[in-house]
Amino acid sequence: LAPIVVRTRGMVQARADAAAITLETRLAPDLPKIMVDERRMKQVLLNLLSNAVKFTERGGRVTVHATLPDDGGLDIHVSDTGIGISPADLHRVLTPFGQIESALSRRFEGTGLGLPLSKAIVELHGGRLEIDSTVGIGTTVTIHLPSMRVAGRLQVIAANGAPPPVS
Repeated sequence: LAPIVVRTRGMVQARADAAAITLETRLAPDLPKIMVDERRMKQVLLNLLSNAVKFTERGGRVTVHATLPDDGGLDIHVSDTGIGISPADLHRVLTPFGQIESALSRRFEGTGLGLPLSKAIVELHGGRLEIDSTVGIGTTVTIHLPSMRVAGRLQVIAANGAPPPVS
């Protein structure tokens, strides 16, 4: 995961710097390897990081971190302190060409394909993409990869009865 995050972060760093947005990566050094189509997962993370930077006000923060849930999978979280999405609009942002029409979001360009495409790619990996957002507070998009995509996780759980802790 770390090499994918480093590459995608590098692709949005200049935009974040121009907007005085702090771009933070918090990945434990001992995270297990993931078995994914690297090019496609880079595309997903690039979409998520680009959106996070685009919809975060000057001086805000975008963070990427990973956790190991009890089901043996791996969760990748992209969080921002941006404008947020109302509960009524969450379904729309996951629909192709679906964009939110509001005074805050109207000033941003885009096709409305990034999140639906990312969701489809994650689902093709057997995972799911979830969005938790509060207007005016920010958004966290979580990519959940199932245990079959995480090297060694099932063996560790079977041997120990519980997944190793990672924050």
